[in-house]
Amino acid sequence: MKIFTTWAVAAALSAVTLPALAQDTKTIRVGSWLPPHHLIVSGILQPWATAIEEETGGSLKFEIMTSSLGPPPAQFDLLLDQAFDVGYGVSGHNAGRFTMTQVMDLPFMSPDPWAGSAASWLTYEKFGAEYGEHEGAHVVGLFTHSNPNINMAKGRVEKLDDLKDKTIRVGGNVTGRMMSELGASPVQLPPTEAQTAMSRGVADGITFPSESIDFFGITPVISSITRIPGGLYTDTFWVAFNQESWSGLSDAERAAVEKHSGMAIALLAGFAWTNGDIVGEQKLNEKGVEFIVLSEEDIAAAREKLKPLEAEWIAQADDKGFDGQQILTYARDMVENYRADKQVNVVK
Repeated sequence: MKIFTTWAVAAALSAVTLPALAQDTKTIRVGSWLPPHHLIVSGILQPWATAIEEETGGSLKFEIMTSSLGPPPAQFDLLLDQAFDVGYGVSGHNAGRFTMTQVMDLPFMSPDPWAGSAASWLTYEKFGAEYGEHEGAHVVGLFTHSNPNINMAKGRVEKLDDLKDKTIRVGGNVTGRMMSELGASPVQLPPTEAQTAMSRGVADGITFPSESIDFFGITPVISSITRIPGGLYTDTFWVAFNQESWSGLSDAERAAVEKHSGMAIALLAGFAWTNGDIVGEQKLNEKGVEFIVLSEEDIAAAREKLKPLEAEWIAQADDKGFDGQQILTYARDMVENYRADKQVNVVK
């Protein structure tokens, strides 16, 4: 869809009638499949849009849609079809389509949303132009969510073996593979159906950050939560313009968008997910949900069991003509630079 244009006319009134002054205001439609109060919309997209509007002096106006034109997996195609000017989505909702971009989805890559979001963007900024995974769109941001937990409605996961024969709701293709490797049976369902699925015994648990458990109303059915230090997995989200809409911006407007995108979006994601988890855990604690921390021994075992996913990703990258190990090493280096628990005030 081409950028919608309106005219804002400013008239100076005095004893003598002066010519009207016109300012060209471009309205950017942002496709959205989440409610306006979800943190991705209210904590990431809205502040991002507001900053750009202010930067351009009103030359750009963002209109975030309040009803979805299609399910989450359809968002990238809707963007390419010009159903809206800007879209966002989860890379893992389209299995095999954004393989290279999903480097941060690999096991134990993202210890927190600050590190994960920063590393996802910086790695894409360095290598992504070669991927060819977003042709027809101009990517302005990538980010990850916060550390997920294993949230159980039925049974407890005190040790890794407790996952065997459990049915776990997952959100993306890589997460589903992880659960299979760890002995669970993954089932991919929309988050809005998770509570019903667990209430009816269709699923025993769900992999989700604490924020999402609260937001999607799943808290009432959760009895125990298992934390996995180091970040078992994450999902990589993309934010992008339709290429034609991007090309329709002036040089100054594109500069304003770029100023408030990239790492700025990563920082917004770090704030949003961190604060969202605080609220979500308060609700879970009020309900008396039991929190369990997986042992270091079991974490080491999980890392070992999930090594094949990393090897397979590197092989896929190499088959596409990329140096998979180089990309993976760079992503890990960026994680270490930006991780939230990095100690910097060391007293010798």
